[in-house]
Amino acid sequence: MSDNYAELITGFPLFDGFTTDGAKRLLKSGEVKEYATDEVLMKEGDKADFVVLLLTGGLEVFVSRSGSDVVLTETKPGTITGELAVLCGIPRSASVRAQAPSVVVRWSEEAFRTLLLRDPHLSQRIFSQILRTLVDKERALIDSLITAQRVNTFAN
Repeated sequence: MSDNYAELITGFPLFDGFTTDGAKRLLKSGEVKEYATDEVLMKEGDKADFVVLLLTGGLEVFVSRSGSDVVLTETKPGTITGELAVLCGIPRSASVRAQAPSVVVRWSEEAFRTLLLRDPHLSQRIFSQILRTLVDKERALIDSLITAQRVNTFAN
């Protein structure tokens, strides 16, 4: 099964240029875990001591407010999740659950940092992905604030 996951990894844009052997090293530095639909991988507020790479399935990033869940984003295979909290040393800002049966590679904080230090090209790709995500979130927040201001202006 490890060979199938290694082959999958080489097809993800984030790991473009990786060989199957390189992908196997990524798998060996972590733990492959399976999650059932609706199973929670990470909880908002928890200590961030691992990150995951989604191999198959799908994940939902959400927050619980006023008794209901607000989905912030959905991830697809090839996406690393939980890395920002690990790198910043802060608690989880959201929860993550499987939206379908899913398989991930779970790297401890130490293993993830070691991967970043050993492979500058991978580090650059991951940091670029993180920054793009933050910029997208900032844009969405600005858009929602502008929409809210317009609604308040028309309501008054």
